[in-house]
Amino acid sequence: MRINKLVINNFGIYYGRNEFLFDNKNDRSNIILIGGENGSGKTTFLSAIKLAIYGPLFLGYKSINNKYMEYIRDKVNIYAIAEGINKASIEIEFTIRNHGEQEYYKVIREWKIVKDSLKEYVQISKNNLILNERETEEFYHFLRRYLPPSLFDFFFFDGEKVQQYVLDSQFELNLKEAFMTLFNLDLFDILRDDLFKYLKQENVFANLTEEQRQYTQIEHDLRNQENVINRLEKRIAELKEKLKDTHVRIQELEREFSNHGGMIAREREELNNKIFSMEQEKKQISEKIREITASLLPFVITKKLVQQTITHLENEERVQKYEMLKDELGKEALPRLLKSLSHKFHITDKDGKEASSSFMNEMSTQLFNLLKPVGINIDRFQMIHGMTKEQKHAMYELFQSVQQFNGKDIDRYFLRMEQLTHEIYNARKQIEHSLKDDVLREIVSRLSEENRLHEQIKHEIESNEIKLVQAKKFYNDLVNQKEKAAKRVHKAQKDGNIFELCQKLNIVLTRYQEIQIKKYLGTVETYFLQMFNSLMRKGQFLNSFKIDPYTFELTMLNHTNSPVFKHSLSAGETQIFFLSLLWALLKASKQQIPLVLDTLFGRLDHTHKENLINRYLPIAGNQVIILSTNTEIDEYYYQKIKPYIQQEFLLSFNRETNQVEINHNYFFQKVRN
Repeated sequence: MRINKLVINNFGIYYGRNEFLFDNKNDRSNIILIGGENGSGKTTFLSAIKLAIYGPLFLGYKSINNKYMEYIRDKVNIYAIAEGINKASIEIEFTIRNHGEQEYYKVIREWKIVKDSLKEYVQISKNNLILNERETEEFYHFLRRYLPPSLFDFFFFDGEKVQQYVLDSQFELNLKEAFMTLFNLDLFDILRDDLFKYLKQENVFANLTEEQRQYTQIEHDLRNQENVINRLEKRIAELKEKLKDTHVRIQELEREFSNHGGMIAREREELNNKIFSMEQEKKQISEKIREITASLLPFVITKKLVQQTITHLENEERVQKYEMLKDELGKEALPRLLKSLSHKFHITDKDGKEASSSFMNEMSTQLFNLLKPVGINIDRFQMIHGMTKEQKHAMYELFQSVQQFNGKDIDRYFLRMEQLTHEIYNARKQIEHSLKDDVLREIVSRLSEENRLHEQIKHEIESNEIKLVQAKKFYNDLVNQKEKAAKRVHKAQKDGNIFELCQKLNIVLTRYQEIQIKKYLGTVETYFLQMFNSLMRKGQFLNSFKIDPYTFELTMLNHTNSPVFKHSLSAGETQIFFLSLLWALLKASKQQIPLVLDTLFGRLDHTHKENLINRYLPIAGNQVIILSTNTEIDEYYYQKIKPYIQQEFLLSFNRETNQVEINHNYFFQKVRN
């Protein structure tokens, strides 16, 4: 593929008609250099290319939907709308070599605003002939098959994001998709799918044995489940990237809020937590005061009455003990004891006669008089309370609290309540003061929305991760079922039937695909080592580079055969790594895809820049588009790269006309006549 022309009309920052015409020279120059300061339209230029070609697929949608149209509406140039111009468009012309033949395509994608409604109109021409509806659908099918957006993205190099892209968990999967598409090896997957679709046809499926139908259905379910797992893994990866973006935006808004004199979210949260803590303390103190007021204070006021009650309780207890002792000894035990003592010690009266019952009665009376509680008139004492042991214990504790009560505690409680009320008031005033400015309120509103979005994305990630675990479990169950079904089929199979033929063909396709993958990966590995080691400042940095043919995991060994891991590479080394991989894939596949390099030199030192200019860019591809600022490719590097420049453009935004001015020169080159 080669891009020949791009026209951007009232789209994004591009007001009016803006045309980029790329010459197709047959000399050694292959670089299109587009210069511009930040905000001059370089990012919109990239988006316009992909949007013109893919339409809704640019955003990952199969067809036009509300979100896609909202995106387009936001991109219609605001100055054009203010002038009453109600349409925008992107036009792209490109060449694709199909089966050795050059095919010229022109896509015009136009949007019109009609009564607040946005409509999209698309016209596609092939070799100057406008395609009908069926041919247009075939064109989109061709793009999805041979040049899907994922492959196009793979060759869009952004120096600022490449390290994040390489270290992402989806990198190996992205590499596999690009590899399979470039070498047309995904064709075998399509053929296998066609085989299973054939077996699932009603007339064919009905003629299979029960075992064969079960096996075919399991195979069908397995492929569907693989797609489910892949979609979930991609979605989770996308959501994690969005989560990072929202986190960055939240941090930026917090800094902006702080710079405007406001209180950042963390400080507000800490202050709100402090207010909550003080409110809780106030509540606890209030409960204590209420408890003292309701339960203890009345008894403090009637302390003498409480004292009398305790004294009476103690007297009741003494009287109860006396009465119990009198009952136990007076009826039988004491008379029997006295009688026994009288006989044993020969106690007699004054006449010498054995002591009589009158003696025992007198002794009993004297003994009980001695045991009577002191200070209590037993005959007139009345039992009032009759409390249980637990009730008495509670009464004694209450009396102890009354005795220990200090009125100063209440004073301290009220003083603390007053202090907390004052601190809460000041804290709330702090928060209120930080939000008085309309700008601050707007930032807080945006912060709240970003935090809501952040939590929503987190929830969706968690939900999808649960689904992924379940999907993988179901997939493993299907694998086990497939093995059992295969054994049943083997026992019941009949030679020469369609099912057996399809299975054999499936095995042949799988084995051939595996052979081809290993073969082409070997070539990619060789080219990668060649380019990577030539670009690295350290010379022969890698001794070995391998790509697993099944998982596409990368294994690298240095000159001492020690492992080298992706995450151990510096930002500059990661750029060299990825650029070498792109070149190796294109070189080995013999495919020509425009290579777009944004912020190419941003993270590289002088030696790496020199190596890229001398050894990489001249052979990187037939069409290499470089977007740069004048600090990235300065005058020195411009002179170095100039021999390989096919065309150059300089973008600058004119604030008087609100238009992007396109000049056919770079920062350090005079305008060509």
